[in-house]
Amino acid sequence: MSDTYWVDGKYLPKDDVSISPLTHTFHYGLGVFEGVRSYEAKDGSVNIFRLKEHTERLLESANITGIEVEYDYADLFDAQIQVVKKSNLKNAYIRPLLYIGSERLGLDIEGIDSHAMVTCWEWPSYFGEDALEKGIDVMVSSFTRQFPNSLMTKSKISGGYVNGIMAHDQAKKNGYQEAILLDTNGFIAEGSGQNIFIVKDNVLLTPSLNCCLNGITRRSVIQFANDEGIEVVERNITRDELYTADEIFFCGTAVEITPIRSIDKKEICNGKRGEMTTLIQTKYLDVVRGKSESYQDWLTRV
Repeated sequence: MSDTYWVDGKYLPKDDVSISPLTHTFHYGLGVFEGVRSYEAKDGSVNIFRLKEHTERLLESANITGIEVEYDYADLFDAQIQVVKKSNLKNAYIRPLLYIGSERLGLDIEGIDSHAMVTCWEWPSYFGEDALEKGIDVMVSSFTRQFPNSLMTKSKISGGYVNGIMAHDQAKKNGYQEAILLDTNGFIAEGSGQNIFIVKDNVLLTPSLNCCLNGITRRSVIQFANDEGIEVVERNITRDELYTADEIFFCGTAVEITPIRSIDKKEICNGKRGEMTTLIQTKYLDVVRGKSESYQDWLTRV
């Protein structure tokens, strides 16, 4: 874990940071966050992947939820760089969080102070290094992804992830590594905290943004595909299309590009990582690790 946190504009040792048990966000879940990653490059330098886009979305999430933020884009952008630097971490997962204070409890948030925090920690491959090659086993969850107008799906709201946690926990208890959630109309939405892509007849399919997060890794995958001349289609995807897909993979800051080898015990791509998944995964990992001359504007030097 990082030994330095950024809290309300100050860099503090981890042991000096405390939060009241009456913090509003603890009780009601109204907070917004981002998941960002830094990677060590071959030359020993450390770069944060798409920090600009993550910081922009953090502020967009705050605007959607009505959380007033005392810090501007530049403050939050720099705080994420400095926390990684001061913690002497290289391959780090970075967590900026905007949350509501402890002046009072109740559903009325008018006048309650807002706060900002940035932490980071070392986080290896989400499902383990083997999963990047061999893939993972997934189930379609009985939990449904929230309707867009019940909990805004374009923001990373802290309380909104209870839905994904319950789906993920259900999947693990049933012997799977992850879950896929359907939307309220029965179409594929996303994983418990990841976007999903399907390969069929050399076309890359992904759910339209009416039911899932506009993931930054998702955007990167689409850009890679476009640059490789791969057709990308964003549309409603039915559950049975999962079972007949040529390849399927999850993408996200935490999971990176993770192949799916089976869904509901039905084998995908003969239980192996497919060619298009391998291509996208290789491009992604080369970019974030500073091995590619392309997409350099997506990297921020620490």
